[in-house]
Amino acid sequence: MTNSVKAAASNAKNETQKEETQKEWIVGANKITESTKLKYKANPKRKNTKAWLRYEAYQKAKNFAEYQKLNQDKQSIPDLKYDFSKGFVEIAG
Repeated sequence: MTNSVKAAASNAKNETQKEETQKEWIVGANKITESTKLKYKANPKRKNTKAWLRYEAYQKAKNFAEYQKLNQDKQSIPDLKYDFSKGFVEIAG
């Protein structure tokens, strides 16, 4: 095997392992990964509250990885769990 073929095979193996070991979270009744796509309803929170301001920021996220970056405080998972339970956020199909 040439070095370039070995490198390509190694890269393919690493990508497969990365996909297989992608971290999962259980949020309410939902099993999600960083690539799970999210869909939001219009902000249902009371205007100008802390929850409303957080929702304004994280509703722009297309997937869970982006959501985590936009909502980095301790409320990240509790917010998402609550929003799932109320139907404010859904997993996009």
